[in-house]
Amino acid sequence: MKRLALAIAALAFLGGCADMADSVSKVAGLGVVTRERSTFDNATVIAMSPAHLYAEGSWGNAVRLGARWSSASPDSVALILAYESNVASGTAYIGLKSLQINIDGEISSFAVGAPTDLSSSSYNTVSKTIYTSSKNAVVIPYPLLKRMVAAKDTRLRIHTSKGYEDSQFSIERIPGGQGTAILSMKEFTESVDSVRSKKGA
Repeated sequence: MKRLALAIAALAFLGGCADMADSVSKVAGLGVVTRERSTFDNATVIAMSPAHLYAEGSWGNAVRLGARWSSASPDSVALILAYESNVASGTAYIGLKSLQINIDGEISSFAVGAPTDLSSSSYNTVSKTIYTSSKNAVVIPYPLLKRMVAAKDTRLRIHTSKGYEDSQFSIERIPGGQGTAILSMKEFTESVDSVRSKKGA
């Protein structure tokens, strides 16, 4: 009985840690799902800010994953690849080139449609740091994203100008409880599905 009580207490503690980690991530702008109306074409736009991906044997990937969907193009979705770096001097950009998706052994490849957007802040004299970022996107069929989220084993390979990074997309939390992109992507697809169902898409 005592062991059962300890196990329940441990689970409650871990659940509380996960909730706290999720709250901190949202405050930091990671994996936040938003919905708005386009002022240009009146389309419904649903977006998910980039969130961490899990890489086996490490805390997480350097490149984060987000998404953007518009009711104007309901059958496709843009997956956002984002990289940020803090460097003491010079610049530290990477080009984001393509994304491979492995769903239960079935691999699909998608190239970015435009050059990587590179930006940097001014030199911070206090931290002696230049903050740099790289961002790009691949467009995939929306049903494929649904399969990514629902599959037992989805893995990603992100190709950059400095090689590639592999991630296990299906892993919901990294060691320590920090949530990964799939948790927010589930919320994202639920929001998209609610709009698609109303429009009969």
